[in-house]
Amino acid sequence: MSYKWRPSKSQRKEFAIRMQDPDERSAYEERKEAKAEKRRANSSFNYNSAGGNYVPTEFQYKSAIKLLGNNNLTSEQKDACNQVMYGYDCKEKIHHDYIHIINELERKLNYL
Repeated sequence: MSYKWRPSKSQRKEFAIRMQDPDERSAYEERKEAKAEKRRANSSFNYNSAGGNYVPTEFQYKSAIKLLGNNNLTSEQKDACNQVMYGYDCKEKIHHDYIHIINELERKLNYL
């Protein structure tokens, strides 16, 4: 097992104090974002297709129809319902995020 550096209590306190200064905080966020962009640029990971694409099941299709009758949905949730219905009707693969949204809404409604 390798050693992992962790800040001491005094270092954490000092960092928290530094982050209360808006200029210092924005500089820190910029450095953090630049570092992440550099990592992403050299990466061969495809962020758009991560998780995969799947054909929705009949249960997800019926859930999407039932959920569209609910007026409390956000635009993202309505879009997910429409995508799932399209994917099931046309037997085409859709991104798993849409399926995930439908599954989460269904679980939430069954839990309540």
